[in-house]
Amino acid sequence: MSETNYERHKRGKYSDPSPYPEVKVLSPNLNYAEILIDDYAGVVSEFTAISQYLYHHFLFKQVDKELGDLLENVAITEMLHMEILADTIIKLGGNPVIRGSKSALHDNFWSGKYIYYGTNLCKQLKADIDAEYKAIAEYQNHIYYIGDVHVKAILQRIILDEKVHIYLFSQAIQKYCGCQYPLLR
Repeated sequence: MSETNYERHKRGKYSDPSPYPEVKVLSPNLNYAEILIDDYAGVVSEFTAISQYLYHHFLFKQVDKELGDLLENVAITEMLHMEILADTIIKLGGNPVIRGSKSALHDNFWSGKYIYYGTNLCKQLKADIDAEYKAIAEYQNHIYYIGDVHVKAILQRIILDEKVHIYLFSQAIQKYCGCQYPLLR
């Protein structure tokens, strides 16, 4: 898929306006592919975020259409990240299976227990914000260990979207819960 097609899938205010870099790598590298598998479908991953946000969307849309739409569109943005990561993993010579590399050491594939389900809207929004902070921390950690400038650029661009999600979720927690949640630490 080309850079242009990634842009076509952007979700307006739910992602940063910066273009996504072209998915390319300096050379195949299975170690880097395994690192990205955690971002793709590990405990703290795009797959976990998609699943959690869709679950919250199903509940939130019953409370307020705008809130439901927020979670749905953020989940769709995370799907785009997952697609970009899958394409990158393949270019690195890996296989984008639904498991994290850390999980694979124990023969465990992705699990629905990675999702914060909860039953309280405010706690769910807080968990969604926390998930974004954890994702950013993981991406930053992986940027440190990956020596491929192209892969680093992809991860840095994804982080920009995650920061937008923190902002949007923080606005929602203010509106629906009447409390502040710390913005970017």
